[in-house]
Amino acid sequence: MIYVIPPEEFSQGSNFAAIRNAQPSSEGAQLLRDEVLTDVTAAKKMNELGLPAAIGFASSAVGQVQHFAMFYKTPPHSLVLRRSSMDLNRDSWFSLSAPPYASRVVADLPTVPRSVQRLVFHEGPLPPPWPVTIPPDCRGAFAVPPQPAAPPAEVDGRDYGAVANDLVARLPRSANVQNQQRAEAALARLEPVAQVEGLKWRVVVVNATGPMGFGVPDGTLFVSDGLVQGLDDAELAAVIAHLMGHEQYQHARACARRRNILTVGLFVGGAFAIAGGGMGTFLIPTGGYLALISDPEFGYRQKEEVEANAAAAWMLGAANLPPDALLDAMVTLLGKGQAGTLAFDRLHHLSATAILQYGLMLDAGLGATQP
Repeated sequence: MIYVIPPEEFSQGSNFAAIRNAQPSSEGAQLLRDEVLTDVTAAKKMNELGLPAAIGFASSAVGQVQHFAMFYKTPPHSLVLRRSSMDLNRDSWFSLSAPPYASRVVADLPTVPRSVQRLVFHEGPLPPPWPVTIPPDCRGAFAVPPQPAAPPAEVDGRDYGAVANDLVARLPRSANVQNQQRAEAALARLEPVAQVEGLKWRVVVVNATGPMGFGVPDGTLFVSDGLVQGLDDAELAAVIAHLMGHEQYQHARACARRRNILTVGLFVGGAFAIAGGGMGTFLIPTGGYLALISDPEFGYRQKEEVEANAAAAWMLGAANLPPDALLDAMVTLLGKGQAGTLAFDRLHHLSATAILQYGLMLDAGLGATQP
């Protein structure tokens, strides 16, 4: 999580006494004050560098290690401190007023990652290409997801052909010729760099005004009118690349394994409903394949979304499309879906943290190499 720090929250300065005496109201400023009062390294860096424009936190799964980041606009500067339960401040043994911890500097960069510039400072438009600003030895400090393993070079999606054909026959097809043409053009840009033995790519546009997108392991992709119309051409290609990434990794098969379903034929004829609301019309899965991939317990996992993002970033770069178009599409689609539907943001676990995570992958150059 990253927080912008309003300067007026610490109007008396950034030295230890000023921070200690301040009474900030925003959550981020309160967290910054707590950090300075409990970590002597953070206090020293604040006194040296001044008030940061933003701060960020990342913790290990068990909370034993914490990374604290400070981002400065002018001049650009990023600093990450690492603190564990072992990093005690020895001076605190002799003085109750001394901060109890003394963290270690694990990243000190003369720049700010573009993901922070774009998503936190709201700077832009920024010129391409997306610069690599996080070196390999700093990826852990910035909580960059690890590079996923490569997807299979060969799959056999024929057994899901009946599922795809059933959905094509029963889902309401779009009557908007332009939407279908745009979706097909986007897929055509990506197909030459996404050849996988056993997948036959095709895209179908569904008549629904809510933004939706999903695929089937035979290579059939479904997008809605609302998704196509809500994105520009590069963003649409980026979302389709993300869906292709899911099918390259055959994530739906992983969902089925988690559900202990081994017979693909059980997914044919699954029920669904169509409902409308203030955000548009959406498909509501009530059985079969659509219910599987959207199930909170057995459906797509966050790790699988990272894999699909990594595959999409590489495909976009290989097709001479900007990988940050996926980040732009995510920002556009976030919050546009209704709970219990196949909305893109709901199905694919879209959140501010997930968008930042993808941006950090680009900052680390992970989109430049094939996963």
